[in-house]
Amino acid sequence: MVRSSVTVALEWRANMRGFFARRGAWLITLLLLLPAMASFFGLFFYPFMVTVVLSLRPEGEAVGWTLEHYMAFLSDPNSRNIVLLTFVLAIGATFFSIVLSVPLSLILRDKVKGHRFFRLIMMIPLVIPGLIGALGLLVLFGNRGWFNLFIRDFVPFVQGPVNINYTVPGLILFYVWLYFPYTFLTTLGTLEGLDPAIEEAARVSGADRWQVLRHIVLPLITPGILSGSVLTFMAAFGAFSIPLVAGGDHRPLSVEVYKQIDMFIPARWSRASATAVLMGAMQVIFLSLYMRFLKRETRS
Repeated sequence: MVRSSVTVALEWRANMRGFFARRGAWLITLLLLLPAMASFFGLFFYPFMVTVVLSLRPEGEAVGWTLEHYMAFLSDPNSRNIVLLTFVLAIGATFFSIVLSVPLSLILRDKVKGHRFFRLIMMIPLVIPGLIGALGLLVLFGNRGWFNLFIRDFVPFVQGPVNINYTVPGLILFYVWLYFPYTFLTTLGTLEGLDPAIEEAARVSGADRWQVLRHIVLPLITPGILSGSVLTFMAAFGAFSIPLVAGGDHRPLSVEVYKQIDMFIPARWSRASATAVLMGAMQVIFLSLYMRFLKRETRS
């Protein structure tokens, strides 16, 4: 009987210890998640819901509901051109970022002389504010900038200054300069994570350098390229400072939102909010399609 009581006491103690251990682990998990949850609700969810509600209010009114701002945007022919321009800029920047990132990553992976310096150069756009970078590029490619001075002195068959500033190709060029490091870093990181024995085995089997690159290296680094490219696309889709300063008459969605607030008196906050919500919806749809495509490619 005594031994039975001792056994019960020990079991109760073990159960209580397990109960408090589980509660302690749950409490620690909650405390660790609190900063992330606070950031999500304070910096994303709450501002987004305020924007959605404001987009459904009549302009200048605090009560009432309407879809007129969405209908006005969707029925405006100029809005279609703005959406098309936004996608052209984002897709163009993403494409040329991939074209630049893959060969540069292949070169710098081999630890060529001065590779650390060149890696540092590639990351400079990440630490320079977009507004300052846009102003610098405007000076560089201006009619009297270094680029046109070089063309005038060393390429005499080109007549007159080359107009890059305030054009769509010029905007894509500026976007690539600012956002291609995302694709470059993920591609280079994936390349450096490859096992050299895989490529060596292919060469021993008789594959030449091009075959190794095409059939082994590129398929293996495709996830890294895709990860960087989606970051580049999302950043370029929402770019603001560069098109605001260097876009001229070419206004993507981000600048259109700003225009509704800055150029009208009183500011058209509801119309700007509706445009911002539609812009966010386009980004979410694109990201969902991308994740679905990536999941299918991973399975195959």
